[in-house]
Amino acid sequence: MRSIFNKTNLYFINNCNQLTPLPSWAIFFINVGHWLAQAEIQKNRLVLGLAIPTRNYAAALAALGVVQARANSPIDRINSNRYFEQLCKLPKGTPVVFYDCNRRYKGIYQGIDETCGERRLRIQRENKSSGGLTNLVSVKQSHNVAIAHKPNISLPKKQSGRPIIIHNEFIDGVIGKHNTSEFITKTRLDCALIGRINTLKHEILEIPFASFSSSKSKTGYLQDILRVRNFLSEGQAYRSEILSSQVSEPPQTSGGLVPHVTIFDGATGFLKWRDDWRTSHWIILLERTEPHFKEAVEIIDNDYINRHNWEEIQNIIPAPSGVEMVVYQEFCQ
Repeated sequence: MRSIFNKTNLYFINNCNQLTPLPSWAIFFINVGHWLAQAEIQKNRLVLGLAIPTRNYAAALAALGVVQARANSPIDRINSNRYFEQLCKLPKGTPVVFYDCNRRYKGIYQGIDETCGERRLRIQRENKSSGGLTNLVSVKQSHNVAIAHKPNISLPKKQSGRPIIIHNEFIDGVIGKHNTSEFITKTRLDCALIGRINTLKHEILEIPFASFSSSKSKTGYLQDILRVRNFLSEGQAYRSEILSSQVSEPPQTSGGLVPHVTIFDGATGFLKWRDDWRTSHWIILLERTEPHFKEAVEIIDNDYINRHNWEEIQNIIPAPSGVEMVVYQEFCQ
């Protein structure tokens, strides 16, 4: 795993509408996300625990780093097999959205086609009365399929698809213009955040940022990059999802998809739901003043002491002043 210690072209926009460089602590959280996003998940996964003075923006910026790094990873480094297998487990009749040639189509998952030893998803795009046009989607194309928000949809007799607006200068400035089309049209669950939805919603949707390049700035919001499923309209491709830490039943991602990185924004979600997320990398953010801080730290310390893999981890990002950090590996469960 190579290391990325990035500066950033992102800026806060203050109350006077002036660009303010991100402070070093903000860049640290982005780089934490970058670093962890590069590690593929095989037998082991990485756990990164942080004791921090305040949680403000920490989870959102770490998620930004994850999504940004994954967006800039060559497609052959992204494990499409994992996403494909998750889609294969969907019940027949599950409504989906299918992207093709920068157009968006309604679809229904109709199981698996296997020809000459190659499996493909069967995505029906048109009503049976007109022939039931069906696309066969390979492993490499599987990120063109997203699970729809609506539990039931009806397919038309003929479907021309909705055009997708893929030009966004803020996104171009953050992830690179050459990646924008793929970024906006392909679904991949890079990151799941478990925390207080309203707090995260404010930071992601309501606080303006700017990307600055070529002597000009473009304004946007973290949502433009995070593409949080909860905050998108029906059928849009997404890269992350937010789950409430306050619920009484285990939180579930859409379709049961497994994120590449799970971010626990606070001790509550970590203490309640950590055992349900042991197939992804973890970032655990613990604010020192929160009620269950000590309990969460004790669990992390115990897991660190009893870890199964003592292999040295390379290129760990140094923690800034005021932040305590522990990094270790665990077996995927």
